[in-house]
Amino acid sequence: MVLGVVLAAMGAVVLQLRCVDAATEAARFAARGDEDGARLAAQRLLPGGAEVVVDVRGDDVVARVRAVPLGSALPGVRVGAEALASREPSPVAPAEGPDPLPGEPPEVDAGTDPASASGPASGPAVSGGGGGAR
Repeated sequence: MVLGVVLAAMGAVVLQLRCVDAATEAARFAARGDEDGARLAAQRLLPGGAEVVVDVRGDDVVARVRAVPLGSALPGVRVGAEALASREPSPVAPAEGPDPLPGEPPEVDAGTDPASASGPASGPAVSGGGGGAR
């Protein structure tokens, strides 16, 4: 009897960890705008009969999962988890090619003079040719 309760408790702990993973995965999918994929991903990680709920609250997504541990040694025990993720912005393709890598200067247009793009133009250089009054 004691061994059965201990094994059931260990199973409940493992299921709790699976619920945390499932809720996190569901929140990530839902944050990307795929609520159906969120439910499917969570259900793949949980045993049959588990509940998966995804709520959108403004810019946040909350995923809740609940499941019943297997076995009858712990009647009435339910485990669950909740995960929160911020909604991700929609991807927007760049207008002209990929962005430069961090640390690299942006590409200069072929029709633009690189010297004029670097800063304000300075006036003609004056040489110190001894043109003072005598």
